[in-house]
Amino acid sequence: MSQHDYPELTDIAPEHEDASIQAPAPAQDAQEPEGAVLELVERGHRLAMALPVYAWPCTIGRAATNDLVLTDPSIGPSHVRLHQPNAGHPNAGQYEVEVLDNTNGVWHGRRHYSAGERFVWQPGQRLTLGRGVQLNLRSTAQPLPATQRWRPFSRAQGLLTAMALVLLVLLSAWTTWLGATETGALARQLPAILLWMLGGLLVWTLGWSMMGKLFTGVTGFWRHVCIASVGMVAMALLDVLLSVTGFAMSWPMLSRFASLASFSLMAVVIWFHLRAATLVSARTLALAVGGLLVLGIGAKLGLQWQTQKRLGDNLYMSTMLPPEWRWAPTTSVDQFMQGTDRMREQLQNRSQLEKDDDEEGDDSGLD
Repeated sequence: MSQHDYPELTDIAPEHEDASIQAPAPAQDAQEPEGAVLELVERGHRLAMALPVYAWPCTIGRAATNDLVLTDPSIGPSHVRLHQPNAGHPNAGQYEVEVLDNTNGVWHGRRHYSAGERFVWQPGQRLTLGRGVQLNLRSTAQPLPATQRWRPFSRAQGLLTAMALVLLVLLSAWTTWLGATETGALARQLPAILLWMLGGLLVWTLGWSMMGKLFTGVTGFWRHVCIASVGMVAMALLDVLLSVTGFAMSWPMLSRFASLASFSLMAVVIWFHLRAATLVSARTLALAVGGLLVLGIGAKLGLQWQTQKRLGDNLYMSTMLPPEWRWAPTTSVDQFMQGTDRMREQLQNRSQLEKDDDEEGDDSGLD
């Protein structure tokens, strides 16, 4: 085949080739609308639904013609319309909310907007529609937060929980045996003690599981059982360790302030429970629990000083430990008598302070 056979190709092909080379590219918008994600939030933190939006405007309401359909009866047929102004508009690059509902309107922060009003909605701010439907706006240009670590309840955690429960039973039996004053008291008292202990553990765990279901949608029952059982064992071992060490080394301060150590360990257990039952960051929970711990310890020390004129607890041992456990050097008779003299002086000073306080109270009553 040659050009002489089809002469029309000779005239058309060059023009077609030139047109393809010289044809200008199709015009593009200077700034295309940016996408966003609408997040429907339940109970303050739990994400119920997310809707990506790439076409503007976007309408929200109960009617089926809306882009985002909500079934709450306090939402209007077309409640709001979202806009993203193009280049040249004073609010270009931002998001605008146009209120369409004239019954309940929209809450943006502490301000209420009625039908016909418009306002700027910044990403990260929360919008409340109707009687409490909450929406978040997240721009696709925003960096995503770090992925939260989550692992299902594993066999290792199950084994740890079983070991903790066995240790709880053994510790309960040991403490019951130490405090027993009659033959057969262990067999009579231990079942009731175990029933109260396991019942309290069950109630405590169910409470945290309900909280997890409320805020995250997951109960995490066995995870909370693991946290609670390990925490109970740790607190029991800490109490025994401080008591035995204080007795063996003759360090009464360990016994006087053992309750503060138990409070601190309890705060750690609560932090682990909150981590499993909420979506709040670990740092925020640590700051909140730490602040409450400081306030609680301050209140306890203040009340202790006000009532007993001392910061530590009373020295009291419900059981006498074996003398062979004592490592502290033996105290001579002279040192013992000097210690009793100092103790007598402290008791006299404390008695005088209490007497003075009583006299001041009587005088103020007479006035």
